[in-house]
Amino acid sequence: MKKSLLILLIVINTLIMMAFTFYLMKLPWLASDEKFLIWSTTALNFANRERPDSEDFALINTSYDLQLIDRYDEFGFPVGNQAITDRQKLALLFEIIHNAADKPKYIITDIHFVDSSAHDQALATQLNQLENVILSAHINEEGSLEKPIFNEVDYGISDYLIGSAFDGVYKYQLIYNDTAKLLPLKVHEKLSRQNSKKLGPFVKVGSKWTMNNFIMNYRILQKDIYDAEAGFNPVSLGELLYLTDEDIQEFTANKIVVIGDFFENDMHETVLEITSGPLILLNALLTIQEEDTILNVWFLLFMAIAYGYLSYLAFVEGDVIENRINKITSKKFTKYIAGFASYFLLLTALSLTTYWIFNIHINVFFIAIAFYIIDRIAGILIYSKRKVLKKIMNSGETNS
Repeated sequence: MKKSLLILLIVINTLIMMAFTFYLMKLPWLASDEKFLIWSTTALNFANRERPDSEDFALINTSYDLQLIDRYDEFGFPVGNQAITDRQKLALLFEIIHNAADKPKYIITDIHFVDSSAHDQALATQLNQLENVILSAHINEEGSLEKPIFNEVDYGISDYLIGSAFDGVYKYQLIYNDTAKLLPLKVHEKLSRQNSKKLGPFVKVGSKWTMNNFIMNYRILQKDIYDAEAGFNPVSLGELLYLTDEDIQEFTANKIVVIGDFFENDMHETVLEITSGPLILLNALLTIQEEDTILNVWFLLFMAIAYGYLSYLAFVEGDVIENRINKITSKKFTKYIAGFASYFLLLTALSLTTYWIFNIHINVFFIAIAFYIIDRIAGILIYSKRKVLKKIMNSGETNS
């Protein structure tokens, strides 16, 4: 193969594979092998993680503060009762917070306000008096947005990721359907006074770019909120209201307040453990604030060099890892998987490197398959070309 043609093929393939990588990164799911890779690297990283200062947050648990309201069927007939978060207690809490001299930095209310209750007017009055408060909205099974009934209050989508073929919180999404921003992003915009916009698989947050779907770093784990020494223990809403107004106001002053079900009915599988929905929202906000998944020119350059090398392996015969695997055993099945294994191992090393340096995981499984297919096609073409040349040479020798 001519050198100029080889360079052109490597450049084109590198660009295609980088585009394919960004496409895979924006998908809501992962291959099973990638889940183990992400779990292992994340676990090693979090063994020495630095938690944020617990004094910056006030967590309020609503798991055990419930009230009953009527439940209706699809035709509007009462069929019994259902439990919702006690809105009378919430109204009282917000009234106390509103009367404080030092108010919270922000109030994240991860509660699904869909059905009506007798205390909605009182709660609406208190919510409308607060400035930095946001409510949760959800995407239903039909793909429609279920807005909170308190329509004068700001809200954001709190579903951790919108997508099918998904079985855990391994990735998080910032913007749904190009325009609907998820709750952590909206909170970050208000706190940082920056705007965000989506372009393809990317989101521009202020002046920096990140993936719309990214694998999140968990700075506060579910086990931390059980650990008294960590300082993140959620206070139950009912217990908090037993305190004096001054104590409640001191507890929430100048903090990010997160209100929701931390222990019972809002639990989800994550990369490390089962984690409550409100804590996932808080970790997503911290991931954005700390710029964990920001894409910079060094990341792009590093990926281009790595994919250039892998493209060289695909178009040029002789891969070190593949050859060593074939030397160990001569079984036919092993020969078939040796090429894929070599690319998978190299891409695994690449993903580990990008995570430790840039806090970004890449999807290695399908990229390895793509490189292996390109490698096989190139090998077949090179073999066919050599066979034709050999036939021509043998034919020339016979004629002479």
